[in-house]
Amino acid sequence: MSVRIRFVLILTMVISIILLCSLFIIYTLYARTREQEFNKRLWAHAYNEYKEYYNITDTDSTVLKKLDYYLPGSPINFQSFLLDSAYHLIASAPEQLSFKVDTNQLQTIRELGESDFPVGRYQGVGLYINRQGHKGYAIATGYDKYGLARLLALRVIMVFVAAGSILIIGLFALLYVITVTRPLVNLSVQMRRITENNLTQRVNIGKGNVRSNEIVQIASNFNNMLDRLEKAFQLQKNFVHHASHELRTPLATMMAQTESALRKELSATEAKKVLESLKEDQQEMIGLTNSLLLLSQYENVNYSPNWPLVRIDELVYDSIGESQKTIPGIAINFNFINQPENELYLCMHGNEALLRSALRNLIKNAYKYSDNKQVTITMETRSNAIELRFDNDGQTIKPDDAERLFLSFYRGENSHKQKGFGLGLSIVKRIVELHLGTVNYSVINDNINRFTVIFRKP
Repeated sequence: MSVRIRFVLILTMVISIILLCSLFIIYTLYARTREQEFNKRLWAHAYNEYKEYYNITDTDSTVLKKLDYYLPGSPINFQSFLLDSAYHLIASAPEQLSFKVDTNQLQTIRELGESDFPVGRYQGVGLYINRQGHKGYAIATGYDKYGLARLLALRVIMVFVAAGSILIIGLFALLYVITVTRPLVNLSVQMRRITENNLTQRVNIGKGNVRSNEIVQIASNFNNMLDRLEKAFQLQKNFVHHASHELRTPLATMMAQTESALRKELSATEAKKVLESLKEDQQEMIGLTNSLLLLSQYENVNYSPNWPLVRIDELVYDSIGESQKTIPGIAINFNFINQPENELYLCMHGNEALLRSALRNLIKNAYKYSDNKQVTITMETRSNAIELRFDNDGQTIKPDDAERLFLSFYRGENSHKQKGFGLGLSIVKRIVELHLGTVNYSVINDNINRFTVIFRKP
């Protein structure tokens, strides 16, 4: 069953239940009012029979008003009789009565002073009266023909009103649901047309305020999601393209060297050179594969506030020591712009292994593109942030290249003479963003490359 039909049925059912409950309450109240009004008429006739029989003059204005209002007109099949306090029949009209009142009922009438009771389809009222020394019972019964006829007519009217109203409610609910859900249906049709082959297509947002119109919000959010998906698909496509290209180059080189070596009779020295060249190409492939795996692994890591506190200055010192061991001839200067007021200014919640990897990549990158093989690291601490700057003298990057510097496999114009895959800065950016930080590139004094990393403390 479609959502539309379910919504129509639920809306119709809810409104119909409310309508039927309202009609039932109206009918019940009217039936009770009719019964009370007819009992008052019977009371008036019973009291009047007692009053006339004993020739009692009543001066109670309240009683006289009730008699004047309810006494005119005799009820259908009216019967009445008078009994004394010993339950002896004094008078009756007509003489032959079609009903009897038992002793228990008379006792109840005496205890209450007045009591109404059903007599088959008839209604009855019994009074115990003690006026001017005349104690006795006055009982009257009758059939409310016209009141019951009106009640029956009301019942028929309500049945037709309920049936017609439920039908109208159902039609109204259907039209309302069709009108309200039409934008959603149109949106669904547009969504079905969008596949992985046409992610550039967008749904029509339509008119309305995005803050107050839910349909516009859904369309806008869907388009935003498509933007993110398109970007992710494009990045994946570029990633696969560049990875294939980078892997193909060393493989082709290795294949060419192998085929060349097989066609020749090589001496031991020449064979050793070929093997060393193949080893170098294999190391490049291993480095590329490790970088790809590392980048893929970091994509599945998310920031955790439960990470332990790490001191960034100690990580920098450790990274400098490791870099000096693995990179011959590197010179690294580490300076503090300000003296930390609190030791905690040097600390942040982070993954130590990931941060070490990012720092080593930044140091290695600064060294590779430095003219004098020197790297200057500057650290500035604040209560809510830690800032690191990695500077080196060398050929700077054009603004257009700087915007794509952190993309996977992208390499600027100053990298053609250097071996690499263009993955180091991508890994750095991912690690820094995992720690709620930012990394950017800038040029200082036209000849200094600067990478600035800012870790903001949440």
